[in-house]
Amino acid sequence: MQKSKLISVLVIVFLSLSFLGCTEEVNSNGEIPEEQTSADNVSTPDSPETDVKVYNATLKKTAILDIDNGYSLKVLEINRKDGYSTLSLRKDGYEYGTKRIFVGRSYDVWDPEEQFIVYSIKLESIYDNSFVIDLSYTLKPEIYLYVDFPDLDSERKPTVRIEKDSITRNYVWEYDDRQFQLQARYDKEAYELYSQRTRYRHWVHFVNDPYDDAFISQITLQMENLAEEADYGREEIPYITMLFVQSLPYVSDSVSAGYDEYPRFPFETMYHGGGDCEDSSILLAALLYDMGYGVSLIELPGHMAVGVKGSDDLPGSYYDYSGVKYFYLETTNSGWELGRIPTVYRNSDARIIPITAGYPEIAVDFAGSGRHDSRFSYIDLDIEVENVGSAKAEDVIIYTGLEATQEGMVWDQIASDQIPEIDVEEAVSYEISNLKVPVGETYRIGIRVVGSNTGVEYVYSDWHVS
Repeated sequence: MQKSKLISVLVIVFLSLSFLGCTEEVNSNGEIPEEQTSADNVSTPDSPETDVKVYNATLKKTAILDIDNGYSLKVLEINRKDGYSTLSLRKDGYEYGTKRIFVGRSYDVWDPEEQFIVYSIKLESIYDNSFVIDLSYTLKPEIYLYVDFPDLDSERKPTVRIEKDSITRNYVWEYDDRQFQLQARYDKEAYELYSQRTRYRHWVHFVNDPYDDAFISQITLQMENLAEEADYGREEIPYITMLFVQSLPYVSDSVSAGYDEYPRFPFETMYHGGGDCEDSSILLAALLYDMGYGVSLIELPGHMAVGVKGSDDLPGSYYDYSGVKYFYLETTNSGWELGRIPTVYRNSDARIIPITAGYPEIAVDFAGSGRHDSRFSYIDLDIEVENVGSAKAEDVIIYTGLEATQEGMVWDQIASDQIPEIDVEEAVSYEISNLKVPVGETYRIGIRVVGSNTGVEYVYSDWHVS
């Protein structure tokens, strides 16, 4: 049996393998538990601090939990396979960082300026369906100190006008001793949709995201007009744009140190008024690519920058990729010139990622349950195939099998009907019943998804004995 349906909302659930016998945990009404937290749902830990209480909450993916004094968190990602969840840390409705937490471990969450601990959280468990988690948290005394959201580099922070459904920011920066100014308008609902999108996709798709085409063009049109009004030629526009991105404050995506694991789309970076190295590099690459320049991302150990295609007579350092010279552009601090690589990275290996036209990328999620009689085990599967790329996937077929330990052999298999297309951020649900394997035999679930314009996406479970 098979059934397909399109889900036309921006909800992304990346690969999390569920195994035979796993079923969704439900309440007495047959529903997945909603977010739960109340005064009755409180326990006191064995601790000398008798006034400190432990609060418990059950949260779905994308749920927002209000902590206290304007602090809240949002569930961005749940990964049951690796035992972690990624949370958005918020103050007064603004995200100021993200944190990956693992099952069974406690974590301290600091205020936006990292001066004191606000609360502690612990990921107690992840439900078998991979869509719900149990959290516990304790409030620290410092939370009752009213702390303003930090003014990150106030001299460069863009001015903001907040309306009911949108935010407008004005940006001012300098190039060649001349002041430039542009304006960007952001839809609040669009930002909430962006926060639900998976981060597990190729870098190119962050740069070429089709959902922010109009927004990026809003910026680049102003950039080109500003250059023309100031009598600068096309060859100056990359420098003007680079200085614009460098003027944005550095805003870490994580409260922990190290290379960020939560890259943002250009819309999100602009919405926040800044970002870290990968966020600002994605933004600069998107702006330059939209204006027709040849660009790449340059991935270095713990760092990211942009490469812009240049001629042989340009001065400065560059990376040669398939005969193309990409000159280095730093994005996180002002004052860096074209072709100037920070000393710490000059001898480091670099991965060059040319920005090309968008293409589809398939992500697969599945969950299963099983039953058996005296002869066979019967496997039922719920499969979700999502396009997390930047172009439509065409002529997609889902091949599912119960694989045997002997290479190339299967106990049972089935292929879906051809799916004509899957749009960007769309998902197709596919249900399979009664795949069977003889009792006592070893098998694993294997799923291959292929389209006429995609590669083969192959996922599989652990081995099981029926």
